[in-house]
Amino acid sequence: MNILGVIVEYNPFHNGHLHHLNKSRQLTKATHTVAIMSGNFLQRGEPALFDKYTRASIAVENGVDLVLELPTLYACQSAEIFAHGAITTLNSLNCIDSICFGSEEGSIDVLYTIAKILVDEPNEFKVNLKKYLDEGMLYPSARSMSLFDYISKHNLIDISKDKLLNVLNSSNNILGLEYIKCLLKLNSNIKPFTISRVQASYNSENITSSICSATAIRKSLKDYNDLSLISNVVPSQTYNILNEKINNNFLPMFDEAYFDIIKSIVARDISILDKYFEVNEGIENKIYQNIFRSNSLDELHLSIKSKRYTLTKIKRTLNNILLGITKEDISYVKDINAVPYIRVLAFNDRGREILKAIKKTSEVNIVNKLSKASFSMNDKLFKTLLDYDIRSSNIYNLIYYKNNPDLLKGPMDYYISPIYIKNNKN
Repeated sequence: MNILGVIVEYNPFHNGHLHHLNKSRQLTKATHTVAIMSGNFLQRGEPALFDKYTRASIAVENGVDLVLELPTLYACQSAEIFAHGAITTLNSLNCIDSICFGSEEGSIDVLYTIAKILVDEPNEFKVNLKKYLDEGMLYPSARSMSLFDYISKHNLIDISKDKLLNVLNSSNNILGLEYIKCLLKLNSNIKPFTISRVQASYNSENITSSICSATAIRKSLKDYNDLSLISNVVPSQTYNILNEKINNNFLPMFDEAYFDIIKSIVARDISILDKYFEVNEGIENKIYQNIFRSNSLDELHLSIKSKRYTLTKIKRTLNNILLGITKEDISYVKDINAVPYIRVLAFNDRGREILKAIKKTSEVNIVNKLSKASFSMNDKLFKTLLDYDIRSSNIYNLIYYKNNPDLLKGPMDYYISPIYIKNNKN
């Protein structure tokens, strides 16, 4: 087996994702593919459009062999923490040969060179960084200048100052650099690859061709509530499964649905809000001051937004408050070098082969059903990570099942088994 790992959200799985998957398998010559996928809440501080099992089954229908859940404590955070959780999960399997991610840069040599300098921090680089900071430069500019000086002096790659700055400031490049940095820190045998993103940019809100950003798809569903408008930009498997969910009254989820819950938590916990992760620099006061007079989550975002508090910062902060994610727990898990368990969301026959390989090569616990995971709940790391996975699903499902209350049996992670899709031909 030659096993490829991909790190995804698939919110939802669209034609760009299918292009990435196919190109990644071609580039790495992979025979099997594992996706580490965020669960019900995502990196930008938002709920997923549809539940994790639905999104995982769509992924397998489109050619992924095994989908594993990225623990919630990593899935909802900044690039560094998100990447650490995902890469550590893949590395813990001890059978992954490669990862491949999309990037604006498209050259693994460029990204690898930059990442290695940032991890190794050669003395010459550190001296220049201090010099630029002492001259009054902001840290991002000082880092970029120090990198350029070091790369140029040692003739490592051919890159201009402007291109280097662009590499360091582009969303997918930032994630890619963090993936490589984590691989280096873990001394991992997993080989990184990248492919260029095609046509649509990460944050583009327009549907103009057969490939667009997930942001554009989410905006279309939110503004028009019409699945047919995205039929040309998602594979038929995605469209058919989402159409079935909507016909069964499971509607797309957006962060606005949790506004009332967030208001209640802020009103109750104002004296202890600073225990939650990302609640710093006095943002708790801005949240508290504005939450009573805001009529929507968007209004609250805009009332807090400033040069100090970016929209992304605000959304992640409010999501951490919603899910009760504390500074203490993030501090506990952010530097681990192996995960204690993996949760299987969906798989096919080749996915079964990967699971058999994992059992042979890794000591990680494979969790298919939560009812059988109780034997490890006395392990603090295991319990900390799993408790947040269960909690986030419970909070998500309070809204997700509102049109199907009779189907909400309780903590649904205990009732739903991994989705097995037999004889996938992709």
